[in-house]
Amino acid sequence: MMCRKVLPCVRIWSDKCSSKYGRTRPFILAGSLMISVAVTIIGFSADIGYLLGDADEDHRNFKGT
Repeated sequence: MMCRKVLPCVRIWSDKCSSKYGRTRPFILAGSLMISVAVTIIGFSADIGYLLGDADEDHRNFKGT
C-alpha cells in the first residue's frame, strides 16, 4: 500500500534530479542504504526492545545457528 503513494513521488523527484551521477543512481543508493539500516534494526529488534523497556521475561535469547 505504501508503494502506491511513495513510488510516484520518487519518480517525480527522480525526473527532476540533475545530479552528476544521473537521475536514478542517487535514489538507488539512498534506497539501498535505508534498506540496509532497516534490516540491521530488524536483526537487533529483540535487543532494542529490551533496551527500551521490555520486561525481562519477554526478552528472548538468540538460539539460532
